[in-house]
Amino acid sequence: MITREPIRIGLIGCGHISATHVKGYKELGDVFDVVAVCDVDEDLAHRRAAELGVSHIFTDYQALLYTETINAVDLCLPHHLHAPVALHCLEADKHVLVEKPIGTTLVDADKMIEASQRADKVLMVGHNERYDPQYQEMKRLVDEGLLGNIFCVRADHNYDVNIVGKHWLKNKQEAGGGVLIGSGSHRIDLMRWLLGEITEVFCVQSTLADRFEGEICSLVSLRFERGTIGELACCWAVRHAPWYELMWLYGTKGMIHNATEGILSLYSADNSENGTYKSITIPKISSFTAELRHFGESIRNGTLPLTNGLEGRRTLAVILAAYQSAVENRPVIVGGSPSSR
Repeated sequence: MITREPIRIGLIGCGHISATHVKGYKELGDVFDVVAVCDVDEDLAHRRAAELGVSHIFTDYQALLYTETINAVDLCLPHHLHAPVALHCLEADKHVLVEKPIGTTLVDADKMIEASQRADKVLMVGHNERYDPQYQEMKRLVDEGLLGNIFCVRADHNYDVNIVGKHWLKNKQEAGGGVLIGSGSHRIDLMRWLLGEITEVFCVQSTLADRFEGEICSLVSLRFERGTIGELACCWAVRHAPWYELMWLYGTKGMIHNATEGILSLYSADNSENGTYKSITIPKISSFTAELRHFGESIRNGTLPLTNGLEGRRTLAVILAAYQSAVENRPVIVGGSPSSR
């Protein structure tokens, strides 16, 4: 039997989102060996190191890159640092997993993609919801044509984010915006994956200055290349919402939604009982763990990740077009925004 050594990886950024990655690494000892962690906050770095049993702790990511024998890095950093750090890591000949969004401008996204191609290294963006079993099943049903022609899609994100004290997410420049780039990006990415490219957007937003400089709520109308229309509502000031996130697809032969946790509710003229919804139970598998496994497989097999750099760029292009629409109060064609974005 051919055995392969675990991929030696460094975790750069030990804040909130890194905790979900740590849980994944604990389950994937056959795929990864986390050999070093890094954060400018040394206490945070020590905390993640203790959780992972790692002895190499850094506060300077460049020191990590050039003193540890690692093959890959996992970047769990503030949005505005994604591009500069990723570029240094790719130049140091490392495979890169970067949390979403890929960056805050399309110029930065292009630089990252080009750098990964020059280095012949994997660049993967952490749009983890594509690896969630419920959405993979939804994708399978759509691709099989069970719902017919999808003419409408609705999605939302409901959460109450109220951060006490100073935090980069409150800074509009560092975050690249507010709730849309911070959380709505997952919904945009999923809709693109399920239904194809988004060609036009119209967006309105509201703010709560005591919480974030960026928008607290975004409502986005979408038009898809295939003719589908859609809407996205995402908000970071939702108290006691009946659900966290929802996706609802309307087709000419049926519809599907995930309003009940752990269940897909499907109605299809081809596959329903007595005109009622069919419940599909979804296995409880962490999308973050599945995402990390896919990153490892992409490195080992030399294959393009599902959420590769170009996919991350395309999702970012929709988000930036929505921001432009909100500022200019008009529909915006995706890809028609200035190249500096």
